[in-house]
Amino acid sequence: MAYVVRTKSKISLAAASAGRTVLSKKRQELRSLPSLSNLSSSVNSDAAKESSKTISDLPGPISLPIIGAAWTFFAGAKGQPLGKRILAVQEEHANKYGRIFRWQLPGVTIISISDPADVAKVLRSEPKYPERLQFPALDYYREKRQKTPGVFFLEGPEWYKHRSVLSKRMLRPKEVADYASGFNEIITDFIHRLRTVREPSGSEKENEVCDLDKELFKWSFESVAEMLFDKRFGCLEPEVNKEAQTFIKAVGDILDTIMGVGFLPTWFYKIYETQQFKAFVSSFDMMYEYAELFIERRINELEEQKRNQSSDPSEPSERDKAGFFEFLLSSGKLTKDDLLATVIDVLFAGVDTTSNTMQWVLYMMAKNPDKQDILRQEVLSVLGDTTLATPTTLAQMPYLKAWVRETLRLYPVLCAIPRRPAEDIVLSGYLIPAGKTQVEFLIHVMGRDEKLFEDAEAFRPERWLRKKDAIPTDTAEAFSSIPFGFGTRMCLGRRIAELELHLLLARIVQQFEISYPPDAENVEPYVRGVTIPDIAVRAKFEDRQQMKA
Repeated sequence: MAYVVRTKSKISLAAASAGRTVLSKKRQELRSLPSLSNLSSSVNSDAAKESSKTISDLPGPISLPIIGAAWTFFAGAKGQPLGKRILAVQEEHANKYGRIFRWQLPGVTIISISDPADVAKVLRSEPKYPERLQFPALDYYREKRQKTPGVFFLEGPEWYKHRSVLSKRMLRPKEVADYASGFNEIITDFIHRLRTVREPSGSEKENEVCDLDKELFKWSFESVAEMLFDKRFGCLEPEVNKEAQTFIKAVGDILDTIMGVGFLPTWFYKIYETQQFKAFVSSFDMMYEYAELFIERRINELEEQKRNQSSDPSEPSERDKAGFFEFLLSSGKLTKDDLLATVIDVLFAGVDTTSNTMQWVLYMMAKNPDKQDILRQEVLSVLGDTTLATPTTLAQMPYLKAWVRETLRLYPVLCAIPRRPAEDIVLSGYLIPAGKTQVEFLIHVMGRDEKLFEDAEAFRPERWLRKKDAIPTDTAEAFSSIPFGFGTRMCLGRRIAELELHLLLARIVQQFEISYPPDAENVEPYVRGVTIPDIAVRAKFEDRQQMKA
């Protein structure tokens, strides 16, 4: 498990600061790994060197006709569900074959790496238009339905065009900070909803929030949709918006089926569509239908506002002052199909990822009461009991940010991050050819590697605290946990997601004491497209003010 249960005791922030040196021993052990400054700046110069090892020399599981090495997910599973088996197979392969190995899945050769030096080398050598995930089943759906891919699945100049537009509102710190006020209003409503839906006092599950995952999904959808459309959708009302609920269900159904449909090549689906593939297609159809409805409705509202707007020249009218959706609409760079694809991608990629990360954040609070005390000391020292967090005050809470980072080390959103080298590259002495070969970074495996993290299975936010917030330069430290990716294809929604998580975490710490029911089972990671809890997370939300009284 990824936590340590300790007896509750008085712990000060001074004790947390002692953890700043926690990685020093590991840094010494990892001196053999090359630092970033020693990495070659030219992939060609490395690849041009004679290498006695080629891709065919790489170790890895046997590949069978049609299914490749997909059989490893089922052999020896002993009833273990696919979502848990994926993580188990990654760990088994890394233990058996080492930090680099090759395996074949339908339509793609994958080179899996878990050496931070190799990860750094790939990322530092990326071209202007990095290539990452190829998902043939999704490509086939778009071909079948004549849908345009969005920024998260595009490649080349088209990807760059979309990214350059979106980054102005999603990656610039000043622009992102402007969303804090709206996010805080949503959090206020969410806290009220938690108090409304939790189990009543005196009941068997007193103060527990049942279906915590669904409640967090509503919070996340309301936040992302408000950012996109500059309007509330009513997901936190007593009667939840039915359209939003339908969209949310469609996203969940896609994630339930997306891993399974990837095990068969697309030519198979052209001959015979399995029930799982049909469900996959139906869910995507539903998501597109409702996204189009949201977009059309917002366009009509903006046109109505424009007709009723005063012609006062003193009123701000620049695109930069417009809301997010209005900004995209008026950018002049995106077609209507591009706009639909962008909205689909932001909602699809931004809602489930953030809500599930928040589940893990709360789970770590419940399982680590001593760490929760340290976190609360920091938050209350900056905000007190009632002041709302802002981007400015969040900058004064390094332990809070370390809490989220440590959670993502143990439970990264994606268990692996893919890349496709544009040029030949040498990794761990093996010449990896450019083109069809896909390289994947085993983020989950690296995050729990004892050679990279001391006491790797323990939850220790202190490991991320540094004097004066210095940026790590050691390769092993900098690239052993990159849940948001790195470089130009780093997660576009990273700053938005971090702001949402930090603001909500600060408020929950102010309002509640989070505890774990003594009869509750331990939770393990499970891959459903993203990493989710394998069973429902149970947590008690006890009011702090009531406890103080």
